[in-house]
Amino acid sequence: MTRRLLAVTALVPVLGCIACGPAAAPTLAKAARVVVLSLDGAAATRHAAMVRLGAYPDPDGLAAFARDGLSFDRAIPVEPALTAVSHASLATGALPAVTGIVGTWFHRPGGRVFDGVSGFDEGWAAEALWQSFRRQGKRVGVLACPGCDHSSPARSADFGMVRLDAPLAAADEIVLYGADFTPPVASGAGRGEAPPRACRLPVTLGVGRDAARVEFSVTALARTADPRPGWDTLRFDTDDSVANGVLAEVRAGEWFPLRADLPHPDGGRRVVGAWCLLQRLDPDLAEVRIYRGAFHATNAYPRAFRESLDARVGFWPGPPDERALAAHRRGAGGLEPGQILEQARRFSDFLTAATRLALAEQGPDLLIACQPIVDEMERAFLIVDPRQSAFSPARVAQAAELRGEAWRSADRAVGEIARGLDLDRDAFFVVSDHGMMPVWQEIRINQILVDAGLTRAERGERGWQVQADSRMVAFASGGCAHLVVNQAGREAGGVVAAGDAAAVVRRAALQLSRVQVDGESVVEAMFSRDELAASGLASPNSGDLVVFLRPGNVFSTRVGGRGTETTAPSTVFGGAGYRSRHRGMAALFLARGAGIEHRTDTEISLLELAGRVAGVAGVDSPRQVGTIGARQGDRR
Repeated sequence: MTRRLLAVTALVPVLGCIACGPAAAPTLAKAARVVVLSLDGAAATRHAAMVRLGAYPDPDGLAAFARDGLSFDRAIPVEPALTAVSHASLATGALPAVTGIVGTWFHRPGGRVFDGVSGFDEGWAAEALWQSFRRQGKRVGVLACPGCDHSSPARSADFGMVRLDAPLAAADEIVLYGADFTPPVASGAGRGEAPPRACRLPVTLGVGRDAARVEFSVTALARTADPRPGWDTLRFDTDDSVANGVLAEVRAGEWFPLRADLPHPDGGRRVVGAWCLLQRLDPDLAEVRIYRGAFHATNAYPRAFRESLDARVGFWPGPPDERALAAHRRGAGGLEPGQILEQARRFSDFLTAATRLALAEQGPDLLIACQPIVDEMERAFLIVDPRQSAFSPARVAQAAELRGEAWRSADRAVGEIARGLDLDRDAFFVVSDHGMMPVWQEIRINQILVDAGLTRAERGERGWQVQADSRMVAFASGGCAHLVVNQAGREAGGVVAAGDAAAVVRRAALQLSRVQVDGESVVEAMFSRDELAASGLASPNSGDLVVFLRPGNVFSTRVGGRGTETTAPSTVFGGAGYRSRHRGMAALFLARGAGIEHRTDTEISLLELAGRVAGVAGVDSPRQVGTIGARQGDRR
């Protein structure tokens, strides 16, 4: 294909500057330590509004950078502006064309056409900051950031904590009734009091041979002076074979942790826990409803650091439960919006405490950490447009308050970390990977290809699935999708001759150009493989056709038979992955401390972060093209 299918040229001047690579950064002095904090999903526009309104509560938080540091009005992310893609470029200073990370999900050539890889798990083909610093004899820690998951030497720091989303036991809603409780042998109840009643709450942690079974005893107690029989408190204990002592005594509406001390594969011990909510406790035990949160254990290394985190910070609490929020919105129980915020705050506080502990105990020259609370809350609560399915005046007001609380929590995290530094000697960078924009429409890209006769789907045990003899398959991430031709000689089992591939791309582009919602095309731009250089996506991992949606729309890979709906109202309300030229995609770039000039400027590329961090620390920047073991083969 020799011409751009949908010409969008406004971004070219910006990307022309980005493609030049990181510029040399002026420095005033060398920093003894450098801390980089990524605030996932924090948009420059919202930050500017918070500063303008004086809405940040912490004097050492986000507003402090404009006062005595380096502050840019906006930082331009790479394309597509997604967490995995952007973090790879933040940490390397390299475009996606070099890192190979082109989406949250994408296809690596040579496999079956429907086989995708995760941008979070795939190796990077460029050197990361932690590799560069360690190569130069510096001590580095990385806490819960993409690309450093301790799965290979290239993806490991001297110490670190790995981001976990897959729990040892999924969250569950437990409903107990009076018949489930039996009186203990010795009740100990006073005259006129309701005697204690008890039951067992078993939990299986993990799967297969590594699974462990833990049982908690649940005792209903009468703790009020009301002479009428009734229970108002639950007490949770672990089984004596695991640990001794009362874990919690709670009343309806209160959160509490369940935890167990178990062996770790490295020979030590680990704390496994879940944050739970007693949602309902009838005085007569007619119904007891418990939201039992997901069980996690902190995944950190080396062993001494992990055990210190367990002892001083606690177990990994996990992110907010999106499924529980979706259930609440359907009227099927789950968690209310305020309870989702409580989960997000707890996670944020845990990550902040872990960062403070790492600074105090581990002596890093470079520490890189992440805070996802803004992204988590804006995905769920960026409700501002009447076209959104959750829109109502009351929900708009509630959602605005929830997002504000998320930003204030991020501000407190920044302030807490700043107070753990000596900014006369240390440097502190705060960036984000991308902004966020409101979403109201889901675009089912593979269903569009099914209707075009390019993709074939069949119903199986796990529902409708794309089939290996499809002529084309799409891998979607937010507002961007990579469409891959199942080309013979390139893909395993390819069915499209090389000479016919361009015709398949044209047919897909034509079908997509016709998709409209409310009379407006959902597609903003499409690029064939030979047109990707200007956007920094000229990688073998990119699709034969790369499609960007207009903001307000988000891709889904959900698929069914012919005639299934190709669009639907979105149940996610904040999205990313759009063209970097959009104002809402602009990210943060802030710095203060040793070696940082004091000024405010308009615009910077996020690609400059790696070079500026290296410059402040007095080390060489990461190598752009890697033979250092960051590639796909260097995996355990």
